[in-house]
Amino acid sequence: MKKILYVYKWATMGGVERVLLNRALAFKEANYNVSQDVFFLHDSGGKILLNQYIKGKDLGGYLQIVETFNPNHYDFIHVIDTPEIFEMTKNYEKIVFECHTAYTENRQYLSDLPFNIKNIIVPSDKFKEDIINEIPEQLQKKTIVLRNFVPALLVEKNVNSTNVFPKIPIAYIGRIDKLKNVEEVIEIFVNLQKKVGDKFILIIAGPITTEVDLFKIISDKCLLNRVIYLPPIAFEKVPQLFNIIKNNNGIVISSSKGESFGLSIAEAIVNDIPILASNIHNALVDNDSTFLYELNSINEATNKIKYITENFDICKKRLGKYKSKLTDSAFLKDWDAMYG
Repeated sequence: MKKILYVYKWATMGGVERVLLNRALAFKEANYNVSQDVFFLHDSGGKILLNQYIKGKDLGGYLQIVETFNPNHYDFIHVIDTPEIFEMTKNYEKIVFECHTAYTENRQYLSDLPFNIKNIIVPSDKFKEDIINEIPEQLQKKTIVLRNFVPALLVEKNVNSTNVFPKIPIAYIGRIDKLKNVEEVIEIFVNLQKKVGDKFILIIAGPITTEVDLFKIISDKCLLNRVIYLPPIAFEKVPQLFNIIKNNNGIVISSSKGESFGLSIAEAIVNDIPILASNIHNALVDNDSTFLYELNSINEATNKIKYITENFDICKKRLGKYKSKLTDSAFLKDWDAMYG
């Protein structure tokens, strides 16, 4: 059995925890002989939620939280954006350093990584291309892709045909900050209302940071009766939200300026929901311009949403051909190349 220890700074039930749970789901589904533990430096309220999910999905044989750091008990230590590890152990040959952050200021550590670590892992080919020049030349050849993915178990299979909204939902799901650029999503929505008419409702779901005064922006745009805000949604409830969007022939949108993978867009694609995303998501749809727009190009985005919603079934079918590279099998292939 391969024994892996993950080390991560904060337990928040954010994107990193989602990655770990997805891996556990994939290993369980494929009956892999892998044991994964995770050690958090600080608990920001995520441990209890993570444990509840692990118990609810019966993942205890594939992922456990540990309260003590014992590196000698493991074959490899996967460190996720936590350079503090080098104050905790000198066993660098065991360390696989995973970079998942799209925030440039949070990956300054890359230039200082010891050259004798085992590998650097990134979650997509596109992200590797984006950050490779931030990595010392001696470590660039050790930088490999371990793809993020959407587990088959998270795809909603029981679609209720009852419509929930009288209007078409345009949904943003994720963190609300400057990098994610939710203000542009709102600008696109305002323009859509002006050009196409009052046919839409905007759903914004996710944690709000201090960088964005979301409710002031919504109020200033006179959208209080056309925006639904949902606080962070429990992982197990996300498929239900996608189900609602799908039932109403809605789309998922992202105006993000930076992504290491683009999980919410990937989840929408796998759930057969058309998307519109900034060009930084191009790798998810093989540069298919139907589903991409240039950042700051509000009219382009508006026209593409109009086209997608007016040709919903055609676009849904077209998007379906990009699902296969976002599934468990893509991740397991990369894992086997590392550890098989």
